[in-house]
Order: sequence, then structure tokens, then C-alpha cells
Amino acid sequence: MKQFGIILGLCLILTGCATSSCLTNLQPWPDPGGSHLNLQQCWEKSDQVRFYTTNQGGRIAPYELVKHLEMPLSTDKFFSRANFERWRFLPLEKMDRDQASHVDQEAQDWPLGFVLTHTDSKKEVWEGDWLGLTCAGCHTGQVEFGTKKMRIDGAPTMADLNQFLWDLQGALKATYEDGLKNGDKFNRYAKNFPGEWDRALLNRLGRVVTDGEMWHQRNDPPFPPGFARFDAVGLIFNQLIFMSGSEPVGPVKNDAPVSFPFLWDTSHHNQTQWNGVAPDIPMVRNITQGIGAFAKYDPHAGAFQEPSTIPLSNQRQLQRLVHKLRSPAWPEEILGVIDLEKKERGRAVFKEKCARCHADQKREEPLEYLRVSMTPIQEVKTDGNMIANADHRELRGPDGTEKLVADAAGDVVKDIVFSWDHPTEVFHLVGESISAFFRWQSILDLFRWEFNFGRKEFGDRYKARPLDGIWATAPYLHNGSVPNLYQLLVPGERKPFYVGTRQFDPKHVGFITDDKSGTWLDTSTSGNLNTGHDAFTYGGELDLEQEVWPLIEYMKTL
Repeated sequence: MKQFGIILGLCLILTGCATSSCLTNLQPWPDPGGSHLNLQQCWEKSDQVRFYTTNQGGRIAPYELVKHLEMPLSTDKFFSRANFERWRFLPLEKMDRDQASHVDQEAQDWPLGFVLTHTDSKKEVWEGDWLGLTCAGCHTGQVEFGTKKMRIDGAPTMADLNQFLWDLQGALKATYEDGLKNGDKFNRYAKNFPGEWDRALLNRLGRVVTDGEMWHQRNDPPFPPGFARFDAVGLIFNQLIFMSGSEPVGPVKNDAPVSFPFLWDTSHHNQTQWNGVAPDIPMVRNITQGIGAFAKYDPHAGAFQEPSTIPLSNQRQLQRLVHKLRSPAWPEEILGVIDLEKKERGRAVFKEKCARCHADQKREEPLEYLRVSMTPIQEVKTDGNMIANADHRELRGPDGTEKLVADAAGDVVKDIVFSWDHPTEVFHLVGESISAFFRWQSILDLFRWEFNFGRKEFGDRYKARPLDGIWATAPYLHNGSVPNLYQLLVPGERKPFYVGTRQFDPKHVGFITDDKSGTWLDTSTSGNLNTGHDAFTYGGELDLEQEVWPLIEYMKTL
């Protein structure tokens, strides 16, 4: 026992030293290829590679059918670096992958966050290599200032995922329809499949097009969200309704696009998602987000069959990576030196005006589990579509009973985990639940494994998380309707803007708003509203010189 205590003590000392070194050495480190800088976030390069290239079971479309596509209205290659930039996906450089990466190793151009999902499945419809999306596709950002490019792991992507999916469906459909009339586009495409009859290829393509049409009918938003935003919770809920063999009750519009949440610290919070709907049981939230990231689920799978394409061990590996990710420090040598006197005045303003909702997570201190503040929508007064949709979306099951989709999500999680196909995950999930119980004393977490815990406890509220690293996470508010911290603090300055550029504005702290290559964000539309978080929230309008600019200077240091 004494020996065990000595060994444990040494481990803690070594771990503490490693953590201390990471938290004090905050200088950017160059990527081996020289294309960008990485801000120090307590990851090694190997951690970054695993986050970028580990599959989580998503199946967007069979990769063999995607890799040879042309764009719908041209002969330009669909899967190309030019199109990655069109959709604002970052490129996955050679140094960002290794032999264990789930990517096409022969592909010269590959987008960061996309992977190949392969399962030796007994289900024929799940077989083969599929194009999938991993966490990094939505949660890796890049801040550019002049010629400097800074990679921010765990930050919101600038990508337009909806446009990518529309272009992919358009390319598949155009090729299929061209094949029905024996056109040139299909004939060029068919040359990549030697030995396969054109009719057989056309039939395969037709099935994928039909499945895609059904997916888009369920999930297409009523207006294009554009860059940097996506209605992920709406997609998850719609897919849960469909995969469970149920029917939606009432409207199921995905009209609540949100900014992709930043991931650092989230493993240490008792609630996740902007509306706090997911509890602090990692596998619960990871499985449900996997469903939203195009994983397959079979509610009729038997006890010894695969219930899902989600590789739970991979999800657990990704969870461990996120668990140690820290927020990026403001790089003074690139974006400008912090005004220390103004910062200290801003600290006092933050304590008075902001700390009631936003806890202070100091970057130089170890992470601790935190019960986040949930702010009522009546108080924060921001766009309410996300809360309304999540709280009230219902389904009618095969037996005719009606229930909230949030309630049904817990059944899906248990179905996937409690299968003989994943016996060890049962013990992991029970362990996570017991851990959550001792942290939060929530008997619901311990016994029910319900996805809707946050909804029942918090109701119509949004999460006010710690703001460390907030400088690197524009656009702001949960729906990304405010471009910079200045407009967040001065509501009278808010207006519609272009979103999509990665060029940074260090004065107002956000991305520049006049780059017309981006998406025009109409903030007068329901779902896009830039209201709230105003003078009512702060207890009065903030003084520009005495409060706003000092507060911005202080938030650069968080």
C-alpha cells in the first residue's frame, strides 16, 4: 500500500509538472509544414492528428461514389482544395495525418475533419468505405491577421456545412440524371469504375440520391444558415424521430442555426449544448452528437447485432482529447500588446457586470468541474428558436404514444450502449453516471441516463459558460448573430453583416464584417435575431470609454 502511494504521488507530481509547463508556455508553435501557427492549448501534435482524423461512425455517402464526382454544373472536380475553400473547410495537410488516420492516404487534397468510416458489418447497407465527419470538421477554427494564420483547436469552424451537403446532393443527382440519358458527365464518371456495368452503377447511384433526397426533406432549413452556423440539435432530433421509426408531431423545421460551440473546458461542465440539454455523461452526449454527424442507428437490431455504426471506443478517445484541451491565449506578438492599465479597469467591470453569469476559469490553473450558470431567456432576451424547438419537438412512436424527442433520446443511447456488441461500454457508462452523481448529486444522472436532464432542470434558459478564449470564438451569441465583442457590448451598433472571412479585427475583437465573399446574415429573421444581452442584462447601458473598451481589453486576456 505504501509503494502504491509513492507511485501515485510520483504520477501526480509528473502530471502536475506537465500541466504546469503547458499552461505557462503559451507561445505559438509553428506547424511542421509552415502553413500556420498553432496556439498552445496543451495538445501535442499527435493529439491534434488524432482529433483531426479519428472517425466517429458518420456515413454521409459511399466514398467510392463521392471521390470521382464533378460539380453539378461543371466538369470541375467535386472533392478538391478549391471547393474546400468554397465551403471554408480547412485543408488537412500531410503533417496533420499519419498511417492510423482514417482518411484516403492516396488523396493529395483532403479537408480537415472529414474521414473514411469503414465497418466490417453484417448489414450490407452499412458495408464499405463511407465519407464521414468527425468533431474537428465543426470544431477547428483559424484566425488570420495579415499573413499570419493561427490554428485554434476546439474553436468554431467557419465552414458552411449546409452548402457542402447541398452541393454534394446536387453533384450526385446531376450525375445520376445525366446517366439516365447516357450523357457525357455520367460517361466520364463511369470510366472510374472499370468492370462495373453502367446500369449497376446507375442503380447504386440512384439509391444514394433517393436516400439523400429523403434526408434533405427532413433536415433542410427554411433559410440558408451560411458560414459558421448550423442547426445541429434540430438535425439530431429529426434523425432520432426518423431512425426510431416514429413520426413527427407538429412542425419540425430546422430554423434555429447556432454558432458551433467551442469545446475547451466543456468536459468539465455539468451541462453542454447552448441550451444545456445534454448532461455531464460523456457517452450520452457523444452518441447523440454522433447521430447528428450522420451515424446510422437500427432500432430493430437484436441482442447480438450491431445497433449503430458509432465506434464507441473512438468516441471515448476523442472525449479524452477534448478533456485536456485548454483555451488559447491572446498572441500579443501578432495581434497587439495588452494595455495593462485598461485591462485592470476592465477586470473590475467584468466582476461587476458579467461575473454573475460567467464563471472565471483562469488559464494558468488546473481545470475543475464547474456547474455552469443557466440564464433565463426572459433575462438574456436572445433569439429563442433553439430552446423552443428542443423543448417542444415531439414524436409519435410505432405504438401510437407521443413523447418529447428529448425524452426518446435516452432510449436510443441505452439501446446503442446496452448491446452485446459493446459489453465494456456498459461499465464505462455506469462509471460515468456514478461519477456525475458524486459531482452533482443528481440521482437522475445515476439511474436514468436521460438526454433531457438539462431541459427538465433548467427549462427556457441558455448556458452562460466561462469566457476563457472568448476572443477566438466569433461570431457571438448562441446563434452567431453578433460579429465582435464591441457590438456585443454596444447593442446600438449591431447590424446585419457578412460572415465567412477568417481575417481578424483585433480592435473590436472578431472577424471583419465587410468581406462580400461571405454570407449576408439578415439579423431581422427569426432564428437570426441579434437581440438581447443588452443594457437590461448589464444593469444599464455601458459607458464606452470607462466600461466597454476596458472590458474588451480584459476579455482579450481571458
